[in-house]
Amino acid sequence: MTKICASIASPTPEDLKKQIKRAFTLGADFVEIRFDFLMLADMQEALEIVKGIRKRAVFTLRSAQQKGKFTGADEDRIFWLKKLSLSKPLLLDVELETLLDNDELVDFIAEQETRILVSWHDFEKTPTNDKLIDVLGQMRIYSNYVKIATAAQNVHDCIRLLELYDETTELNLISFAMGELGILSRILCTIYGNAPFTYAALEEAVAPGQLTVQQMRKLYDRIDLRSGKINAKLI
Repeated sequence: MTKICASIASPTPEDLKKQIKRAFTLGADFVEIRFDFLMLADMQEALEIVKGIRKRAVFTLRSAQQKGKFTGADEDRIFWLKKLSLSKPLLLDVELETLLDNDELVDFIAEQETRILVSWHDFEKTPTNDKLIDVLGQMRIYSNYVKIATAAQNVHDCIRLLELYDETTELNLISFAMGELGILSRILCTIYGNAPFTYAALEEAVAPGQLTVQQMRKLYDRIDLRSGKINAKLI
């Protein structure tokens, strides 16, 4: 069954607790905790809240330069990425640029044996295929869990991102296009490709082009049902 990861961008620990419960009730398999939406003073309390579900959670602390909400100093962000690493989530999302610029962080995460989801975004366009393959080559140095998200300017961009799955059979790749034009790739990345999960929103989209958990689950259940009927006829 296709896996769905609900992105949770709660501003307070109290809201975080409610949204996690709601995400799993709606049918999410995993949750992405966007720690960058929290105040620094609430981070430790939030870590306590997610302790029980951390093996079903992706921890993300996105910087303002990467369209995130964390506006503190770089050293503060590195400090909290280390703290998140110590909690041993299912995956710790760290941008490729952050890893390239912080050897100490890379070594620390490796020592903790925390599994990284290396992410890379282009918020303006979808680069050439050669560029995307080059980026993947850099990402796989750090982990075999990688995420590429780009801005789709046409349907062909979505197709090119899905075609990356033909080139990366040894990676746990999550590849999709952002924006309204990218919705199709968000749905198909787990069907055409080998994406371990796709992202969805609870109510309002955290990223451009996100569908809700309910919409995603309805689509996937319908696809699974239709596929089962077709297979039954063939047999």
